[in-house]
Amino acid sequence: MTMIERLLSLAQDLAEASDGSLTMKRQAVSTAYYAVFHALAKLCADEMLGGRKSAPEDEYVRVYRALEHGTIKTAFKAAPLVSVAELQHIGNRAAVLQSERIRSDYLPSQALYTRDQCRTLVEAAKSAVRSISALPARDRKSLAVHLLFKNRPL
Repeated sequence: MTMIERLLSLAQDLAEASDGSLTMKRQAVSTAYYAVFHALAKLCADEMLGGRKSAPEDEYVRVYRALEHGTIKTAFKAAPLVSVAELQHIGNRAAVLQSERIRSDYLPSQALYTRDQCRTLVEAAKSAVRSISALPARDRKSLAVHLLFKNRPL
C-alpha cells in the first residue's frame, strides 16, 4: 500500500469513526486533502524525472517538495489546464479539499462537518487521486509543468 493509499484509508477510517468527535472529522478532511496533494507531488516528480527509480533520491525529493499549496488553485484556473475536462475534475476537487483543509486546520473549534460531509470530502479525494493516476501521458506532463513552474508573460 502506498502512502497516498494509506492517507485515503486513514481519512476514510477517521470519517467513519467520527460520530461525536470534531477532531476526528477535522482530521479526516485534512488527511483527505493531503492524499491529493501527495498524489500531485508524486505526479510532478515522476513526470520531471521519469519515476523514483530513474533519479537520484535527493533530486526526486527536491522536485517532489517543489509543489506549493498556493499554486494548485492558480494552475488549475489557467490555460491550458482549464480547457481539459479531466484536469478540471481534478482541479475542482483539489480546490474544494484545499479550502476545507484550511478551514479544518485553522478555524477555532466548532462543528464544521457532519459525518456525511466528511464522507463526501473523502470520496472527492479518492476520485481526484483515481483521476490523477488515470491521466494520459500528455496531460500528466502538462499538469506537472503548470503546477511546478510560474507562467511568466513575454
